[in-house]
Amino acid sequence: MSGTCRICGSRRTTPWLECGEWRYSGCTECSAVWLDPLPGDDWAENFYDLNYFLGGRRGGYGNYAADESQHRSNAAARVKLARQFGAAPLERWLDIGCALGFTLDEARKAGFTAVGVELSAWARTVARERFGLEVFATLREARREMPGGVDVVSFFQALEHVHDPAAALDDARACLRTNGLLLVETWDRGSKVARLFGRHWQQIMPPSVLWLLDRKSLAFAIERAGFRVRTILRTSKAVSVGWALRILADKEPGIFAPALRALEHSSIRKIGFTYGLGDLVTVVAVAQGDITH
Repeated sequence: MSGTCRICGSRRTTPWLECGEWRYSGCTECSAVWLDPLPGDDWAENFYDLNYFLGGRRGGYGNYAADESQHRSNAAARVKLARQFGAAPLERWLDIGCALGFTLDEARKAGFTAVGVELSAWARTVARERFGLEVFATLREARREMPGGVDVVSFFQALEHVHDPAAALDDARACLRTNGLLLVETWDRGSKVARLFGRHWQQIMPPSVLWLLDRKSLAFAIERAGFRVRTILRTSKAVSVGWALRILADKEPGIFAPALRALEHSSIRKIGFTYGLGDLVTVVAVAQGDITH
């Protein structure tokens, strides 16, 4: 078991859950939970390839592009939230884990200068070629190019997948101006539905999901990186039947995989609905003080 929590630095860690060949460990201080051992730094670039977005990876998407209408609906809600907390057109927005760029495209339509970070070479290429977006391969690259020059930084269902969330938040803070806005949308391990489903909760999905955070560990990590948390909001999102079936098929392939295959080319898989079970949250925070870039 890894001896040190990357969120708070404590060595008081304990086994949390065995999941097939995988294991999660937890911190008794900040309550963060992580895949133990964490994969190497070069693992993610190979994992988040075309297969991740087209049904070939456990914990990935059945067909990410096919759910464009849902992605854009969620993006519009995110832009609206940013505006409610003071973000304004003409400001620069950096979206980390931007995938094909739907959120960035909606932010740009609302008047923002939109820039992304995306590890997947395939998704990065689509975002650049389809929307003409500027997309960096790594957050460190964005930090070098835009130190202190960003007004909004977002992690929309991305922080739980990064190798080192504390380092990622430090880099995000370095990109932001003082009083700049941070939005972190992620899954709450402490929610009622997560506790109810236990090991069967849909976010327990190794090796895709590296970190399982709750409100306590989220707030701690964000504030330690130089932010002040303004609020943590329960968040709903638009999803498709195909998205839901994909999660169920990953959990119980013998039962749900045939249904997913049967609907692969059916319009039924594109039917949308609102997911709002209380386990998705958005942290709104602002960058504090001056830092050395």
